[in-house]
Amino acid sequence: MPRTVLIAVHVAWPAGILLLRLITRVRRRCLAAAGIGWLAAVVVATTATPTSRALPIGLILGAGIAIGGCLATARGVTFTWEQQQTYWAYDGKIPPGDRLVEVLTGLVGLIGVMALA
Repeated sequence: MPRTVLIAVHVAWPAGILLLRLITRVRRRCLAAAGIGWLAAVVVATTATPTSRALPIGLILGAGIAIGGCLATARGVTFTWEQQQTYWAYDGKIPPGDRLVEVLTGLVGLIGVMALA
């Protein structure tokens, strides 16, 4: 896959998430998890060598972090020092925007996998 396409995916990923935020309801915790995943993807893509492998590996790693973070914080956040306490608990139905962000992030990771193959 051309390098320009992978760079475009790195740029389009947060733009797509922000567009989803404008169109549907996406919770802040999902946005934060996706942002951390995108940041990890950019760090790997800009610091690892060789670049031909760093760009897709960054996409795969960042997408994994983002999806894992979204799924892990879907109902609340627990910390190790107080395992019985759940912070920012959410008992309602998960907004469809959160799931759309996860699907978009999964597509980004899939593009990274296809670029490595």
